[in-house]
Amino acid sequence: METVESQQSRTIGRHSRAAAFPRRILSIAVLVAAIFSLGFVETQRCWAQADSQSSAPKEFARAGDSQPLPNATPSTSPNTRESSSQPAKPSEEEIPPAVAKQLEAMEKRIEELEAALKARDAAAKPSATAAVAPPSESSSTSPPTIVEQTQQQTPGASPGPGLTSATPAATPASPNFEPQTQTQSDPFAYADFTWLNGSSRNKDTPLATKYFTPEVRFDTNFIEDYNQPKDHTMGGSTESFRSDEVQLEQMSFGGDIHVDNVRGRVLTMFGLFSTTTPRNDGSAGVGQWNLNDAYKYFSEAWGGYHFNVNHGLNIDAGIFVSYIGLFSYYNFDNWTYQPSFVSSNTPWFFNGVRIQWFPSDKLKIEPWFINGWQSYAKYNGHPGLGGQILWRPKPWLSMVFNNYGMGTDTLGVPGRSRIHTDNSLEMKYFDHPDELGLDKMAFSVTGDLGCEYGGGVSCHNNSHGHPKQDFAGWMLYNRFWFHKDLFGLTVGGGVLDNPGRYLTLLPPINGATAVSGSPYFPSYPGAIYKAWDSTVTADWMPTEFITFRFETGYRYANVPYWSGRHGITPPGGNVGPVANNGSAGTGGSYICTNGTTSAVSPLPLSGYSGEGLAVDNAEGAVSASCASLNATLGSGPWTLWQPDLRKSQWVNTVAIMVKW
Repeated sequence: METVESQQSRTIGRHSRAAAFPRRILSIAVLVAAIFSLGFVETQRCWAQADSQSSAPKEFARAGDSQPLPNATPSTSPNTRESSSQPAKPSEEEIPPAVAKQLEAMEKRIEELEAALKARDAAAKPSATAAVAPPSESSSTSPPTIVEQTQQQTPGASPGPGLTSATPAATPASPNFEPQTQTQSDPFAYADFTWLNGSSRNKDTPLATKYFTPEVRFDTNFIEDYNQPKDHTMGGSTESFRSDEVQLEQMSFGGDIHVDNVRGRVLTMFGLFSTTTPRNDGSAGVGQWNLNDAYKYFSEAWGGYHFNVNHGLNIDAGIFVSYIGLFSYYNFDNWTYQPSFVSSNTPWFFNGVRIQWFPSDKLKIEPWFINGWQSYAKYNGHPGLGGQILWRPKPWLSMVFNNYGMGTDTLGVPGRSRIHTDNSLEMKYFDHPDELGLDKMAFSVTGDLGCEYGGGVSCHNNSHGHPKQDFAGWMLYNRFWFHKDLFGLTVGGGVLDNPGRYLTLLPPINGATAVSGSPYFPSYPGAIYKAWDSTVTADWMPTEFITFRFETGYRYANVPYWSGRHGITPPGGNVGPVANNGSAGTGGSYICTNGTTSAVSPLPLSGYSGEGLAVDNAEGAVSASCASLNATLGSGPWTLWQPDLRKSQWVNTVAIMVKW
């Protein structure tokens, strides 16, 4: 294959001297065009070298060549040897002085630029070549190509098609969000408040990450009721449900999420809590969609946003825990397993919106806009309004004030409103953490007052004869810690007076719920309920993540209320929507001893007074309806069934509670 030099020699020999000058001009134009075009087209390292001797012909690199021209080694072609050994013809030697001067200046400028760029790369980017493949031996000593010069002289320019940049493109940095922006200190972080009743005693969360703090809870108990109900069913509590059995009361998992000031919390609820808590909410009886089923497996589920205001400002919406009654929803956090009535009979959760404002690291102000009093929905037309003020001025003192109002929380009575105030004080009055004996002592005291008004009741007896319907109670507990908090001992109790029974827990007689009610323990204006209780609780806490609890407690009511030996379940089990005799039946029905309802003429379901057996059976109508079944069903005699209720209850509890 002929070289460019031999082709040029034959071409020059065939043309006249007059044609030589235009061809030189054309060659120079090709050179200038190549310098600029090669900055946008990838080639191998190629560049034109102009011979400084006027007697030698110039060699130019063609833009389409894939390899550099063989400048260093002469061609073995006879024509090549001839052209290099023979002197050039006069027509080839005569170049206009002006053009030759410009060509020489251009060559020098190219050499200067190459040297300058090479020096700058070596000084400014000593490690640039480490990011790419090592260059070949020949390219390591070669000056930069025109392509490289163009890229370096045009900052930000991307290589053309098929070109590879000498410096790899910078990879965009992954976003690094802060969990939460808080200029001032976090609220209540100035001291250790894990000693408080109703607060978790965990000081560490080993599974936490930057954005997520997981939470896992297990609570298993064995409760022995000395009344020995044969159906193993206990009532009158939101913590104690089954007797003489090992039961999983709570299994929860979830946690807190904080990403770029967006916050949220979810905690599932499995075990007995998932059925015993929703049955106390009567709002599910309004409308459709079975809200008790929709929410039963979540004790907390909310999302919100954190504002960097003072020591924090949060807006959250969803299901969140109620602080009324001091004790936590979760037994692991409490000083006792069975709290007194002031805690057990007040809300464990709210469904709505809250705003938490921390003007200082010792104070929280939190208003609520909620659907109602521990309710997934609204009972009637009004929502509930309330709020909390939490003040911890000292590491040994905490005060909390909760208030609720406006809500119309009586099912089927839209004109009746509820107000309630709940106030607690906790004080640590002895603290010697290094003592192996008694190392800490603290107490908590809580007082509650509330009432309902309208819809035929009043907060006080009045001249119109509207019965008094209120709630008054208190509870007091004292806690002792021993051997560097390895052991704990709590003693305490409380009292309750609740005319109208609107906050008295309904025993699950015949599967009764807050929606169905029960004629065997009715809640109506003027109904009386007074009670008191006391407990002694001993804890062994080998680590901060587990508590072994042993508790004994006694409770008393002025009316039959607690499950007795014969239980509170009808013969053959709870009556379903349709009883054995074909009549409609619910937890609100009277039951006969054959397991059927007594809802037959002349006492249809709509004829119940709502004031219990004493009123409904005043003329023997309920008993007669059961006796009439002897003629239709035979195998009698059938009579009215009644649950076995007692005025007192004494229970022992053993529990193992775990929290991470």
